[in-house]
Amino acid sequence: MTTNLIFDLDDTLLDFTASELHGLQRVFVQYGIPYTDETQRTYQQINTHLWNELARGHVTREQIFARRFATFLDAIGRDPAPAHDMEAAYRVELNHGYDRVPGAKTLLIDLHQHGFRILAGTNGLATTQHQRLQHSHLGPLFDGVFISQEIGFDKPSHQFFDAIFAAEPQATRQNTIMIGDGLNSDIRGGINYGLRTVWVNLHGQQNTTPLHPTREVHSLPELDQILVQSA
Repeated sequence: MTTNLIFDLDDTLLDFTASELHGLQRVFVQYGIPYTDETQRTYQQINTHLWNELARGHVTREQIFARRFATFLDAIGRDPAPAHDMEAAYRVELNHGYDRVPGAKTLLIDLHQHGFRILAGTNGLATTQHQRLQHSHLGPLFDGVFISQEIGFDKPSHQFFDAIFAAEPQATRQNTIMIGDGLNSDIRGGINYGLRTVWVNLHGQQNTTPLHPTREVHSLPELDQILVQSA
């Protein structure tokens, strides 16, 4: 019987992609960089690579923030000197990215009504994530919020999940499901910790990893249905 749900936030319940693109556009304009499909794609490839390296334990979060705009500027043939200021401006933009994935609030309300204990387990900066939860009006729907910066460890590390289970004594590996969009963070972390996992694949991505989530869903209503059935 499932009683505890650990939700990733970005691109699972909060539409981080929309917030990211809006923020990038404003920062690019501020620093005189054309916002085109090519520049957007170049940045996203660099950023995705660095976050995957974090999941593998090869870089730290601080190194990502220090490198991504410098690497991007170098890739498009620009002076990397403004990279630090661009990162700071981008962080401000993300702090104001409150877009919800359609149906997120309805999902959490329904799961509460079915008696689930709902936890957020997210990588990222504490200030950013707390502000986004507050202004998206999803914060009060969580029974606990666990952010990697506050824990001191990122998903997919065992230590990240150790912190959650230490704070949630009713949670066991048998009654808890890890839910998220990140194969290398959410799903890898959940599998390695012995949890059932649900991959929230809202954009129809192909799974090219050796990981096998317990379930895969393509919409939040579909997720709601299978979670209620697991109760």
